[in-house]
Amino acid sequence: MKQRLSAKLMPLDFISGVGIAGSKLAVYLVRPLEPEESKRVREIVDATAPGQPFEFVTTGVFKKNESSQC
Repeated sequence: MKQRLSAKLMPLDFISGVGIAGSKLAVYLVRPLEPEESKRVREIVDATAPGQPFEFVTTGVFKKNESSQC
């Protein structure tokens, strides 16, 4: 589910990521959404994962941490 939603949501310039937070889907945002953007995301989630609870989390742009080593 997360991968299917990521493929549809990540092309939107106001989405910075998609993840799972507890039992909910988390849609991470670059900035707060305008009402029409929120509606668009809700329509995509409802069409791809009907009934899946989700929340918007405004985080800004995710950046890769170049100093971390695995």
